[in-house]
Amino acid sequence: MAQQEIPAQWRKDVCAVLETEDGRRIEWKIDAEQRYEADATAAKMRAGDPDAVWRHEVYQPFRKFLSAGVPTGCPVNMAVPPGETYEFYFDFLGEKFYGKILLRPDRKKIVIFSAHRPLKKWLSCE
Repeated sequence: MAQQEIPAQWRKDVCAVLETEDGRRIEWKIDAEQRYEADATAAKMRAGDPDAVWRHEVYQPFRKFLSAGVPTGCPVNMAVPPGETYEFYFDFLGEKFYGKILLRPDRKKIVIFSAHRPLKKWLSCE
């Protein structure tokens, strides 16, 4: 199977949550946060920015990817928590990053499972 277009309604709902930057609506898994901090800090340093990295800095690149053109990715079956999940590649500070986000059934909360440099060459559906 190849990458497919990420559904427009899923993208719209995820972007709406990301835009709030509300920690009560955006859950980060511990592993995701740790990998993001390490990889984003390194990316910022390579870009000449020595400042600390913050979680909210990735929300705009997520939104940019999800709202531009016809973004593609792979649906991912997650046993828990319930929701609809997609994985995809996106640009962060000029580098290729891997993202995996779950949209909760109420469509008002998300879980970020990944926001880091890719660990594999391909997404799960490729």
